[in-house]
Amino acid sequence: MMTRMRNIKKLLYWMAVADLLLIAFSLRQGMHWLISSQTAFFSSLLVTVASFYAYKLLIQKKLESGDIPPEDRDELDIIEDKHELYEDDTPHDTVADLKAVIKEERAKIGGIKNSAQNIAKTFSAILSPLRVTSYIVLVLGFLYLNRHGYLDIWAYVTGLTVVPVVSLFFGRVR
Repeated sequence: MMTRMRNIKKLLYWMAVADLLLIAFSLRQGMHWLISSQTAFFSSLLVTVASFYAYKLLIQKKLESGDIPPEDRDELDIIEDKHELYEDDTPHDTVADLKAVIKEERAKIGGIKNSAQNIAKTFSAILSPLRVTSYIVLVLGFLYLNRHGYLDIWAYVTGLTVVPVVSLFFGRVR
C-alpha cells in the first residue's frame, strides 16, 4: 500500500513537472497556445485517471468473483522469477511435444469468439460513467476552444500528448 502511494505521488510529481514545462513553453508561444495546451493537458489527464480507475474497479470485481485467481507465489519467487519463466519443470524434447504446446496455447488465445466475450466482460469499464464524462469534457473543451477562437491545433495536440508520454516514461522507469 505504501509503495502504491509513493508511485502515485511520483507520477503526480512528474505530471506537474511536465505541466510546468508545458506552461513555460506555451507562455513563449502566446496566450492561445497556453489556453489550448492547458485545456488539452487537463482533459487528457482526466481521461487517463478515469480509465485507470475504471479498469482498477474491473480488476477488483474480477478478483472478488474469482475470474482471476489470487497470486499464491511467495515474495522471493516473485522477485527472482517475475514473469514465471522457470515455472514449467517438464522439458519439451520432441517436436511433437512442442507442436502440442503451440496448439494448446493457440486454443487458449481463441479468436473472434474470445475477443467478443472479452469485450462483453470489460464493457462496464469501457462505459464507466467517470470515463464517459471525461471524454465528454475532452470533446466539449475542444469545441469551446474552437467556437471562441482560442484553439491552436498544435498546442492542443501537444497538450494531449504530454500525459501519455509522461505515463509511458514513468511506467518504463518505475
